[in-house]
This record gives sequence, C-alpha cells and structure tokens, in this order.
Amino acid sequence: MDETSSYQAATQVRQESEPAISDIYAQATSLKSDLTGGSDEYFETSGDKNQVFQLGSVVTEEDQDINATTPFSITVNGSTAASGVQTSPFTLDCVAGTGEYPARSTGTSPQVVTYASPTGVSVAPPASGTTMFVVYAKVTATMTATAGVDVATTGTIVISETSAAADKVGSNTRYVNNGSNSYTFFFLIGNVAASRRSDGRYAVRISQIQEGNYTYGNVKSTTATAGGATVSTKDGLRKFTICINGEPFTADIDVSNIVKVT
Repeated sequence: MDETSSYQAATQVRQESEPAISDIYAQATSLKSDLTGGSDEYFETSGDKNQVFQLGSVVTEEDQDINATTPFSITVNGSTAASGVQTSPFTLDCVAGTGEYPARSTGTSPQVVTYASPTGVSVAPPASGTTMFVVYAKVTATMTATAGVDVATTGTIVISETSAAADKVGSNTRYVNNGSNSYTFFFLIGNVAASRRSDGRYAVRISQIQEGNYTYGNVKSTTATAGGATVSTKDGLRKFTICINGEPFTADIDVSNIVKVT
C-alpha cells in the first residue's frame, strides 16, 4: 500500500468571518498612527466611537458611561471608573451625600448635614502635562457655650483645579476658625488627574478618598456627672482655657474618648 494512501486531507476549512478591510476603511472617520514599538496604524469608525481598530484586532477603550450610585463618588462624564480616556472638555461631578456630626449639647441624635451634588464642572486642561483637580466638602458652624458646635443643615461640595481652589484643603484638614466662634468644617473627597495623551485625548484618573456617607467620629453624645451637673463627653471640637507661663489662653481642641476618672 502506498504510504500516503491512508491519509485524507481536508479540502475545506471554515474560517470565522471578519470585516473586510475595505469595509472598515469605508466607515473610518480618522486615521491615526502610534510610534509605540510594535504598533500599527489604527482608525476609528463612526459606528462605535469607543472602538479602536488595529490590523488584526479590535480594542474597546473605557468610555466611562457607568452611572454612579455611591454617595460622594467623583464622576467623569457620569462614570465612577478609576481611569478612562476622554476628549476635551470633559465634565467633573460628584454624587450627593450626607455627613453626621456630634450631637448638640447633651443630645443623643447626631447633627445631619446634606451635601447636594454640585453643578458639573466642564474642564479643558492644558495641551500638555498633568492637571490636578480637588474635590472636597465644607459646612459652616458656630461654637456656643450651651450647644457646643452647631453645624448648618446644608453644606457644599467644591470641585476646583487644585492650584485655583479657594480653600487650601489637605487630607488632614478637619476645620478652620474664621474668627470669633465661626468655623468651617471640611473633609476631602478625592482628586482627579488629567494627562494629555499622544493622540490628543486625556487619560483621566480618579483618586477616591471619601466614599459613602461621612461621619465625624463618634457622633452620639455620651454624658457624665461632674460637680452635680450632667455634662457631655461627646467627641468633637471643644474650646479650652490653657495656661502658658502663668497667663490664660483659649484653644480649640478636637477631642475624642472623654472618660471620667474614678
């Protein structure tokens, strides 16, 4: 027997259908090139703006179209994705949330502040380099002898280019005194970095710090008896009189875990 007669060769091979090159070029809206080693020319089609066609492959880029639901989530064009690619200008926004602060006086219910979502900020960063944006929340408050710190019922979420922010808020900023018994309380929500890419778009990355509703320490007041009176031992800002070189001074001190010594 001929040694080749026991073999049968396939005469038809099914191949997965692929779009004809001419069809892809017919839909192309732009032709681009990338100088990265090993890459080919690629182009986009009007049919799906989020698809980038390369010879032999189709890559779908993140479009950041996920709807945010978690309080204080920073969004870029409506998404909470950690990173994505955007054209300029794009919109920065933040989801609404609430903040709980220590109860008034000897009360047991925390003070609740509502932070509404701000109007989305349209930003167009410079043509090169990285631009940083800061997102933070603030609320006004007053200090009284009977109630302690009394915060407003509504606060504000601020979105600003970091270098232009009216409030110089760092990650460790908790409150500032505005003079006398007036205060502003802050918490940092996060940062956004926008870097120009070689194709003219922006690589946008969200650094989320506060996610979910905010709580200022132990917000439920506890009490103790001192000098025959009931006093609050809650967390929060207190005004103390201290002595320096025999002279009295007042100081604002953020306290926690006050326990009567027995």
